[in-house]
Amino acid sequence: MSWRYNRRRQNRDDDEENDREDFSQDPFGFGFRTGFQDIDQLIDSMFKTAESLGPASDPNSIFYGYQVNVGPDGRPHVREFGNVKPSRRGTMELGSREPFVDVVTNDKDMTLKVVAEMPGVQKEDIQLQATEDSLTIKAKNNDRNYETSVPLTTSVDQSSAKASYRNGVLEVVLKMKELPKPKGTDIKVE
Repeated sequence: MSWRYNRRRQNRDDDEENDREDFSQDPFGFGFRTGFQDIDQLIDSMFKTAESLGPASDPNSIFYGYQVNVGPDGRPHVREFGNVKPSRRGTMELGSREPFVDVVTNDKDMTLKVVAEMPGVQKEDIQLQATEDSLTIKAKNNDRNYETSVPLTTSVDQSSAKASYRNGVLEVVLKMKELPKPKGTDIKVE
């Protein structure tokens, strides 16, 4: 019995050594290297595009992202932010920055707060315009331009707006309008 055990162990050791040799040739061992060449080319292309648009320390540096919030209706709301947008050709076009914005409702106080991150501008550079269902934010100085229109989840009283700007963060507080109570009819269950 010991001879069979030693023979099996020898075969297993030989197989493991062969696997190690194959691994040194192709680290994934399954031909994955060719599949990753496309990804490597895509990443190289992205870096070349970013380098052609200027250094990262430039005040017009490039950023782009998605913001996902769950609204009061329980459904997710997706918004883009940044200063570039994908075009139909796959290249990115430089434009004014769209700030990262968050909308918070407070049902207890019946207020709606819009928070926007806009570093690098002064409060004198900011222009706000509110309607019942949206808030337009613009800020422009020599180095940075911000612009966005924020859809509001509920109707607000635009005359009640109060805004403050500290440390690159703009906060706008609006009073929500009273929502009409839904009219309904009682139904008797038989």
